[in-house]
Amino acid sequence: MARPAILRNLPVKLLALAIALVVWWVFSAQRRERISERSYRIALSVVNVPDHTMIASPMPSAVDVRVRGPFTALRQLDPDKLEAVVDLSDAPKGEKLYRLQPEDVNVPPEVEVVSISPAELRVLLDATAEKTLPVLANVTGKPAAGWEVADIGSEPRTATVYGPASALARMTSVTTDPISIEQRTGNLSVAATVLADAPGVRVRQGQIVTVVVRLRAASELQTPTPTAPPRGKREAR
Repeated sequence: MARPAILRNLPVKLLALAIALVVWWVFSAQRRERISERSYRIALSVVNVPDHTMIASPMPSAVDVRVRGPFTALRQLDPDKLEAVVDLSDAPKGEKLYRLQPEDVNVPPEVEVVSISPAELRVLLDATAEKTLPVLANVTGKPAAGWEVADIGSEPRTATVYGPASALARMTSVTTDPISIEQRTGNLSVAATVLADAPGVRVRQGQIVTVVVRLRAASELQTPTPTAPPRGKREAR
């Protein structure tokens, strides 16, 4: 007597049924799990900056995001591995407004990005350039009583800077970190770091200079008093 069709390959059918029940249980458990929301502060990355250009506008290093999803999925999120990405592929020079979208954040499929703050970023792309500028030593303080500054110089006297062309066009010099001569009574020679105080500009050559401050006693500046002619003698005319 032939076995009923339902009983044929019974072990295989039972295994398939068990797998289906496990899959159903897993997905139904996710649907039954309570939905939660959390906020994170995540890194902001800018990618595909066009060649020979650079960002000349201030950019935040991080953004705030609020996400929504199953409690277990949110608990397993690692904020250090999340980031929001701004893609500048084929971006033109000049200023452009970029709006961050939920798909710009690398969250798992079961997690939804509810909000991003700031939602918009104003990005200014400028051409890159180089410029050689004189170095001005940033000397602070006053020497000891009876002493004065005779001369201030640096070696090398110039530094090469690199950055956005528009920022370099406005720069006429670079300065050093502060060098104090407070209460000094003699010459000073010290290494100093050159600073480029402009957004996106950095020193490419001449980052370290030697600043020489020459001091002299105030008495060296006194001029002799003219001698009065002897009494009784008249000046020749």
